[in-house]
Amino acid sequence: MVCSLFLTTGTIQSQCSDAGVCSIGHRSSQQQVQVGMDYAFGMSSKADDLKFHSVIASVLVPVFEDSRLTLSLPYSRQRGPLGSASGIGDLTAIWTQTVFSGTDFRFNVNVGTKIALANVNSGGLPQSYQSGLGTNDVLAGISYETGEWNFSFGYQLSQGRSDNVISRLKRGDDLLFTVGYEMPVGEFTAAGEVLAIKRIHTSNVLVPLAAQPLPLYIDIPGSDQTQINLVGRLSYPLTESIRTRGMIAVPMLKRDVNIDGLTRSISLSIGLVHTL
Repeated sequence: MVCSLFLTTGTIQSQCSDAGVCSIGHRSSQQQVQVGMDYAFGMSSKADDLKFHSVIASVLVPVFEDSRLTLSLPYSRQRGPLGSASGIGDLTAIWTQTVFSGTDFRFNVNVGTKIALANVNSGGLPQSYQSGLGTNDVLAGISYETGEWNFSFGYQLSQGRSDNVISRLKRGDDLLFTVGYEMPVGEFTAAGEVLAIKRIHTSNVLVPLAAQPLPLYIDIPGSDQTQINLVGRLSYPLTESIRTRGMIAVPMLKRDVNIDGLTRSISLSIGLVHTL
């Protein structure tokens, strides 16, 4: 499941094994309209044996001076031992406003949302097989850029409970801290990041065959774990207005509980971005 994709200066952020909070921060884009299309692939651990394929459309639009609106929408297919499911994923929208800037620094405020558009009962399969998380969440954060470095904090407020009939999953909130470095290598632009995501609360699910008429819910032990991802990216200009870009992400520390389908053993993506 790809839960976040957004444009930066010629690079891509995607599939960081999060519920959307990785959309916060990172280096600011130029004040020009950009459209992108990317293919992303991910694998879960061997215990789940899930594979994730996504095609993601994205657009970045400057709105006011030093502000940008970024939208991304995936179409995803998930396959595992229980079967497969596919469909449109959740829409992510992020507003980035530069508040302070100088010759060698920039401070941004980020606010946004993740809107549940996906069918969370496709194929009658568990939540981890679905193309979306089934909740309308709030995203907020700050980011700071200085030279080649960037730092960001983000928070995702998970709103409500998924309509998936098997789990009725209610996720915990997520807290993000990111440190990144970007530099030119000849005509390429290379970047690396370390992303730490802390699930603030345990997730909560429906107890199977719970006595009626009232459903019974329980917290999942260990579902509030911390994960740390190492992300590398590379982009290259094909023309003055078109760049190709790629990404690889691997966990340095990952969650063992994968009821939401966000755990990855590896994530890869490749795509194009066109500056209009």
